[in-house]
Amino acid sequence: MTSRPASLAQLFCKGLFNPWLLLSVVLSAGTTVLLARTGIDAAVNQFARLQDPTLSVAWSAFPMLAGFAVPVMIPLICAVRGHRETAKTTLAAFLVALFVVSVLKALTSRLHPEALVPVSVLAKSQVFSFGVFQSGLLSVVEGWPSGHVATNAAVSIVLARRTTQTWIAVSCWIWLGWVTLATTFGISGDVHWLSDSLAGLLIASAVAFRIGNAEPTPTIQFNSS
Repeated sequence: MTSRPASLAQLFCKGLFNPWLLLSVVLSAGTTVLLARTGIDAAVNQFARLQDPTLSVAWSAFPMLAGFAVPVMIPLICAVRGHRETAKTTLAAFLVALFVVSVLKALTSRLHPEALVPVSVLAKSQVFSFGVFQSGLLSVVEGWPSGHVATNAAVSIVLARRTTQTWIAVSCWIWLGWVTLATTFGISGDVHWLSDSLAGLLIASAVAFRIGNAEPTPTIQFNSS
């Protein structure tokens, strides 16, 4: 007897109540403390600021702007093309990743690289205001971890694992890498700290692999016909 496909709510719960997700949050926190305290976050950010401003915007603006839409568009496209289970899994991955990073952002309220005070990049990289919305709505817009990386990576990993077409899988991994680089080095370093992006990747991976394993992997093709 074939089991019924999981509902969106069930997939969301599988992704959220996930021991690997808890481990990823712990690892993300530890990595962030290490990179912030040792000055690696600050050093990477200062390196990003050496770019020509125009060139930096040229290569990073697109993934930053499109990164808002892509995690939502992929489930929609899958649904329109008749790949309902993949639409559900990619949407669930997006929703879980968005929920988790939003909660963590609201609780940690990490200072953004663009902040004017303190002046020192090292000092800025080490400022966290623990509590609930300590920086107001900016807490869930600019803080730790990177929502851009987490949502785009979660959806990309799920889709890459559920397709048999090489070009789709390769495109997913390229997009994941481009968004991660853009959040870390793009817009002359004014987007996120390195540890924000790495934390987003760790969380996305835990969410994607859990949700991706919850449903059988179908043959997904996006042909023109």
